[in-house]
Amino acid sequence: MSAHVVVIDATARRATIKTTPGKHLTDILHEACSKLGYNSSQYGLKHNRKQLDLSLSFRLSGLSSGAKLELVQASRSPSVVTVGLQLPESETRGAPNGRILDKFPSTTTLWLVLRKFEAGVAGSNQTRNLTSRAVPSTDGAEGGAGRLYYEIPVLQILEREVSSFTDLQKTLAQLGYNSGNVLMRLSFRRTEQPIEEAMVQIGEFFKTDDEAPPKQDTSVALPTESAEAKDEEAVEQPSDTSQSEPPSVPAASSGSSAPLPDNTLEPATSEIGAARNITVYSPPSESTPSSAQLSYNENDYVPSIEHAQLHQRLLNESSRNQRLPTHAEMAAKAKAEEAKQAAIREVDVKVRFPDQSQVVAKFGASDTGHSLYEFVRSCLAPSFANEEFHLTVHTASRSQHTSAIPSSDKKLLIKDIRLTGRVLINFSWADNAAAFVHQRRSETLRPELRSQAQQLKVEQPPEPKEEETVPAQPGPSSAQGDAKPGGTRKPGAMPKWLKLGKK
Repeated sequence: MSAHVVVIDATARRATIKTTPGKHLTDILHEACSKLGYNSSQYGLKHNRKQLDLSLSFRLSGLSSGAKLELVQASRSPSVVTVGLQLPESETRGAPNGRILDKFPSTTTLWLVLRKFEAGVAGSNQTRNLTSRAVPSTDGAEGGAGRLYYEIPVLQILEREVSSFTDLQKTLAQLGYNSGNVLMRLSFRRTEQPIEEAMVQIGEFFKTDDEAPPKQDTSVALPTESAEAKDEEAVEQPSDTSQSEPPSVPAASSGSSAPLPDNTLEPATSEIGAARNITVYSPPSESTPSSAQLSYNENDYVPSIEHAQLHQRLLNESSRNQRLPTHAEMAAKAKAEEAKQAAIREVDVKVRFPDQSQVVAKFGASDTGHSLYEFVRSCLAPSFANEEFHLTVHTASRSQHTSAIPSSDKKLLIKDIRLTGRVLINFSWADNAAAFVHQRRSETLRPELRSQAQQLKVEQPPEPKEEETVPAQPGPSSAQGDAKPGGTRKPGAMPKWLKLGKK
């Protein structure tokens, strides 16, 4: 018994698909997308405004022959699917009830699911052999007794059987599993293919799954290696100067041994000044913030008619339907943002310490999170230099939330952490830091930096001058002129209303 369904896309184009009771909805979607020219992985089916479960067959979907299905765009973000794998008896050791469970993204292929269960990354921590099994042949006529032949994994998912390398390349979403739970029954089937030929074929089929992660790692490691090389060159230059200076220290202080620890800290200070041009601002001298000392006008906070009109206009604009950007527009916008970010060469970073002192320095495109932490550590006083701390920055999209800057050589400040323009970074001590650093709120910076600190001056905008409006003195006939724009009558003349009309 055959039936058919009609698939309609957003432009009212139709595709008639013949179906059988055992045909899955994913196959119907694939045929409809191939006829209409769409990618089946980016679309789904709806019937009477209800999303259809693509993992079901036509018999279990509740659809009738001639049903009209809507082709709708699916979500681009992968969802989580809980996968249960029912193992055969030979592989049930270490698995309760012979079943292992784990969660996977809906974009994961069936082969990768088996590989993760096999390596113990997913499910239990026990390793198994699920994808490279072989059995010996006992028939001597087939090229020699004892030759190993490949056993291919076979997955039974509801009424569907997956038993080929092509089907194992399909993702969970392509089989209709975008959310919820799915149970797969695993079995093995002997093939007539030798194990060595099967391994070569597996390497060709699943080459992208096995080699894609290393390629991504190498591409990320290249800029970090160059950044580390630049950091090493920058560190080697001050170290050469510091090695040439120590012979002059004993000559100046021949009999004193106490000042030696203080003198050993001078090269670190010179390295800071030689590497970057820094500006130091001292803490405020008053306990009351300067913003609290400014006078304000309470009438500025009373909403006016213009504010109400602006609020009403914003409400009207937000209630209108907005056209969503296309994929091409989104890609162009992302490309423009990447180009804008790549054009940034340096940023001004201001670090605010717990004692309200501030240090401003410039950082380039090759600087990483680790170099920022080392710079901040070099600014601390000797008693604080060995304590752990954190650096946080306010995110651009949500100013109320902060994100921690990682102390990593692989995270560039401009490219990866997205620092732009002038950035304020807050300094805070770690939880495992010593107790005295939380109690002591002054003299956080080195003495050399405190000596060159300057007061931060905030210029206030000039107050607007109120213009005194002088009221205009009306003339003797201005009141009458305003009341009667028709003009004024001459003194002694007869009023107009008293004149006799013409007969």
